[in-house]
Order: sequence, then structure tokens, then C-alpha cells
Amino acid sequence: MKRKIRSGLIFGLIITALIVACFNTMNGIFLAVFANTILNYIHFLRQKPVITKIKTKRERPLTIDELRQREMDAYPYRNYPNYKPGNEYK
Repeated sequence: MKRKIRSGLIFGLIITALIVACFNTMNGIFLAVFANTILNYIHFLRQKPVITKIKTKRERPLTIDELRQREMDAYPYRNYPNYKPGNEYK
């Protein structure tokens, strides 16, 4: 019921704008823009809110020492040279 009343009022406003535009162009344009503003307002009220995804924080890149330690921890049965962290590797 509410939707029919709203549609009828908007349609009546558009027809009124057309009739007024026949006699006075400026007032007809004003009423047409007013009717368009009401339609846009109703259109935006019906839209659903947009869900935004929260960005996850990226992990910082590994240093060579951390990568080497992770590799040694993952495969303890392999023979690795006994490097000391912080030394330059050649």
C-alpha cells in the first residue's frame, strides 16, 4: 500500500511538471528536477550497504639468517655447514 501511494505521488509530480512546463518552462524544469531528486533519494535508500574486506597485514620478508634457520629446523637430518648468524657468507 505504501509503495503504491509513493509511486502515485511521484507520478503525479512528474505529470504536474509536464503540465507546468507547457505554460512556464522554468517552473516545469524545477518540478522535474525536484521529482528526480526524490526518485534518487528513494533509490539510494533501497541500496544495501557494501561490505568491505579488511586487509590482512603482510608478513615481513625473511632475512637470509632466518631463512637458513627455518630450513635447518624443517630438515634436521640433512648435513648443513655450521654457520654462525651475523657472519658474512662467501
